[in-house]
Amino acid sequence: MRVYPPKKANPPHHHNSLTDLQKGRILEARSLKRSYTQISDELKIPRSTVATFLDRFQQRGSEENLPHTGRPRKTSARSDHVLIRTALANTDVPYTVLRDITNSELSTSTIHRRLHEDYVRKWRAVKRALLLEQHARKRLKWAREHRHWTREDWIRVLFSDECAVQKDSDGRTVWVFRHQNNHEKYDRKNV
Repeated sequence: MRVYPPKKANPPHHHNSLTDLQKGRILEARSLKRSYTQISDELKIPRSTVATFLDRFQQRGSEENLPHTGRPRKTSARSDHVLIRTALANTDVPYTVLRDITNSELSTSTIHRRLHEDYVRKWRAVKRALLLEQHARKRLKWAREHRHWTREDWIRVLFSDECAVQKDSDGRTVWVFRHQNNHEKYDRKNV
C-alpha cells in the first residue's frame, strides 16, 4: 500500500519531447482546421503542448527542437525503480551503502534526488511500535491476571525487553528510508 503526502507543488518529472509522428499529425490536423482541443483529444496530448508546438512552429517555420541545455539524465526509469525498491527494502542503510548495494556509479546527491522524486526520504526511526486499542486491551487483561503475584513470583520472570538506561539522549539516532505515512512509519523494519 502506497500513500503519498498531499501535493504542495508540482512534483519533479521528466518531460518527453513530441515524436516526429506526433508533430506531423498535429500539423496535419491543424491544416484540416481542427481546434487545439480537438487535436489534443484525438492525439491524447495536453492542449497546452499542442498550442505551444504550433506557436513555435509558426515563429520558427520548422518543427525541429532546439538543442537542450543542461546535462542529460544519468538514470533510466528502470534504474530509478530498482533504486527506490532497494531503499525501501534496506531502510536503515546510508546513501553510500545504498549506492554499493545497487552497484551504481551515481553520486549520493543524485540518489537523494531520485528517491525524493518518489517522495522517499530519510526519517528518524520511531522508538517503539504503535499500540492499537486491541494491544492496550490485551495488556490490561494480562496486568489484571497477574496483579496478585508476589515478589517471589516476579523474581522467576525473565524480561527480554530490558535495556540500559542512559540519562543523556541516545547518541545513535537511526534514520530510515520511507514514504511519509503511518503504514511505513510503524512497519517493523522501521521501528
